[in-house]
Amino acid sequence: MEVEYLIEKLGPYLGGIDVDKIKKILEERRADAALRILGVDAGGEEYELECIRLATFLEKYVEEEKRLRQLLVELKTMGVSPSDLAGLKRRIRAVRKNIRIYREMSKRCHRRSMSSQVGPQGSNH
Repeated sequence: MEVEYLIEKLGPYLGGIDVDKIKKILEERRADAALRILGVDAGGEEYELECIRLATFLEKYVEEEKRLRQLLVELKTMGVSPSDLAGLKRRIRAVRKNIRIYREMSKRCHRRSMSSQVGPQGSNH
């Protein structure tokens, strides 16, 4: 990996970096990343907190979309020209995009929590 190469070659010149220690940390992070990619629960509590955080952001954006839509309807009934509403419509599109992103992330979070509750199936010996 490029980072390991840089650490080995430039370590002595960067204030005496402990090359072996850095390599060990990088290996641990790589292993953690592999576990996350495979869907193995490496840090249950951190994962649950992240799921709660995602749900909070999703709720915030859903409420913001409702508020912006109400504002759009109100401004249209007042007779504001469509060209003056362009910025508001862009903001609504951006909020919808964020909602889609956080919904997808929440679905992944929910699927992972469901799979960790089910557990592995094994033979009964």
